[in-house]
This record gives sequence, C-alpha cells and structure tokens, in this order.
Amino acid sequence: MIDNPSIPGITYPLGFRAAGGTCGIKKSGKPDLVLIVADNTCTAAGVFTTNKVPGAPVIISKRHVKNGKVRAIVVNSGCANVATGKSGEADAVKMCEAVAQQVGCAASEVLVCSTGVIGHHLPMNKIIPGIAQLYMKIGSGPTTDQQVATAILTTDLVMKTSYRSINIGGKEVRIAGIAKGSGMIQPNMATMLAFITTDCAISAPMLRWSLQQASSATFNRLSVDHDTSTSDSAMILASGLAGNKKIATKGKAAGQFAEALEEVCRELAYQIVKDGEGATKVFRVTVKGARSVADADKVGYTVTGSPLVKTAVHGADPNWGRLAAAAGRSGAAIDPAKLTITIGGTTVLKKGVNLNADLAPLEAHMKGTEVDFVIDLGLGKHTVQWLGCDLSREYIAINADYMT
Repeated sequence: MIDNPSIPGITYPLGFRAAGGTCGIKKSGKPDLVLIVADNTCTAAGVFTTNKVPGAPVIISKRHVKNGKVRAIVVNSGCANVATGKSGEADAVKMCEAVAQQVGCAASEVLVCSTGVIGHHLPMNKIIPGIAQLYMKIGSGPTTDQQVATAILTTDLVMKTSYRSINIGGKEVRIAGIAKGSGMIQPNMATMLAFITTDCAISAPMLRWSLQQASSATFNRLSVDHDTSTSDSAMILASGLAGNKKIATKGKAAGQFAEALEEVCRELAYQIVKDGEGATKVFRVTVKGARSVADADKVGYTVTGSPLVKTAVHGADPNWGRLAAAAGRSGAAIDPAKLTITIGGTTVLKKGVNLNADLAPLEAHMKGTEVDFVIDLGLGKHTVQWLGCDLSREYIAINADYMT
C-alpha cells in the first residue's frame, strides 16, 4: 500500500493532469469517476482481456488505441458496462465524446474503462454531467494523484500506485502508474485495470512492445482467484516531453525504458495480490529448471491457482505434497526423479526424495505474511516467478454478498 499524499503518482511525468471525483454511480457515495488528460496528443498502447465476453469499454478502447495516438482516458467504477449489447457500446462512445468535447480532441483519441458489477447499464444521466464537472477540477501533484488512484477502486481496500525516474541519454524520464484489482484476478492479459503515464519520447510500436513485455512478466504472472475479468485493461500514454532522443528501435535506451516500466508494473502486481479479496498472505512461486518458459509458466499458473495450495498457505500448513501434485498436473514436462521443492529456504523434496524436514521452521515461515516456494524441475535452464495469495473465509463472504 502507498497511502501518502506526498508520494508521486499518475501526474508525476511531464504533460499530464487528472482528477478523481464522485458522480453518483456508487450507492455508497464513494468516488467513482476519473479523468486522465494529456496536454498534447500522446503516443499510446494498451493490452486487454482475453475473456470472450469483453466489456463495451474494452471493445471501444481497443478500437481507439490502434492508431497509437491518445489524448485522454476516462474511467468509471461501480458499473462494468459488460453484457449490455450495442447500447452499452454506444454509452462507452458517449463517454469518449463527452471527454473529447471538454479536452478539444477527437472522440477516437479518448480511451474508456469501466469496472464494477456486470450486466448493468451505466447511469449516463450522472456520468455525462459528471465528466464536465470533473474536468473543471483537473490538476496535478500528489494530492490529485491520490484522489485519482482512489476513485478507480471497487472491492479494493487500498489504492495502488508506483513510479520511477530514470536517466536516458542525459534526460530524466519519468514513469508512473496506478491500478485497481482485488478480486476476479487471473493471469490472462492484465487481470485488472492499470493506467500508466510517462514523459518518454518513444514510438508507438516500441511503447506497445514495452507494455507487452512488462505485462507478460508481471500482470500475467499473478493470481488471486483464477477468474479472468471481462474488463481487464492496461494502458500507457507517453507525452514525449522528457526531451530524450526518441526511442524508435530496440537498443540500450529501449532496454532502460522497458526495465523501468516492468519495475512499475511489478510493484502494481504485488500490490494487487497483497490486496486480494480476503487475503492475509502473499506467496511467491519460483519455478526453476524448466525446459521452456511456457513449461515454467504452466507450473506457476497451476500452483498459484490451486485451492489446496492457497488454503494450505492460509492455514500455515507446509504440505509440500500439494505443490508436487499441482506441478504434476500442470501439463509441463516433469520428471519426478528430478523434482526438488523448497519452502522458505528449507528443502523438503530433493530429486524426488522426501527429506523428512523438521516441520518447526517450515511452519514458522508459513505463519508469516510472505511465503516463498521454489519448485526446481531439474530439466532445463528457464526460471519464472509467480505471485499468489491465500484463500480465506473472508473471500467467500465478500463474493457471496457481492451484488446484495
């Protein structure tokens, strides 16, 4: 959690203003509307859910981001605008048009996101005037950043934000991101909503490549409940105002930017898992010795999504058999005689042999809020790391009463 009004956020990079406020979508009266506006047209990129029932905003934003040029993003929370048909798409377009009218750009230069309950139509009579009122309040700075990060939340308990400042060719380049996500989180694109700004001068193809790389290494390697949302979207805008030589091809500068972007996404991914619905613990699954990255990901995916593993973590039960069973059913190449499993630094299974390790240090480790598993397949050189959280009674309570 980063809950400090002095911490930089979404307007930290040069050329961005934003606002977060309330227009009345949520019955609670909590903030539910966000605008992120660039001073000039930005290079842009996005990655979106692979769910076959995508929300109307996903359909519209995928269409608008194709040309790689965007001026603003509008986000509402409290209603997902999913399974609402053509009228839902029309509403998403109307949100873009309302922002474009305020900003002075084309509606196609506005991206739109919605998050909340599925199957309900947006209260456009509240959203359209809300956009106009919110635009009058846009600004920049840590206080604004905190308001924006808060207004995109639904069942989240804390806001999620990250930033970096790096030197590229003698110029300071800033990157900042915010995210929302607590439930319905499963690695199949971006598994939540994430909005990232940067003042780096970078071409649309390179920005797209950087975001895809970062998402694959972070957002696509986490799981709260193995449910892929219908609204998943990760978007990045680049104002180009840092003054660095424009990054148009892969090289040192591109590598620097991609690494910093991945760090921002990694922090956001961790904050999402830590704030998972009902979660009390985060666990890391490092998969080593895989024949391929795909095989390593199969194991990481299966282990982090296993209800038996997740409940064992919750109960501080060092039942490594659940890890072995999950790896074995993952579909990855496995040789039981080469499989090694370590919990919190203590090896419990070595090349298929049970070491009958002392349970005391294992239980002590698993009683903590951070749990580490290492699964070495012993078959190759590929390594990946996945993030998961425990499965608690509170998760059931939250989702049993979600609509009521």
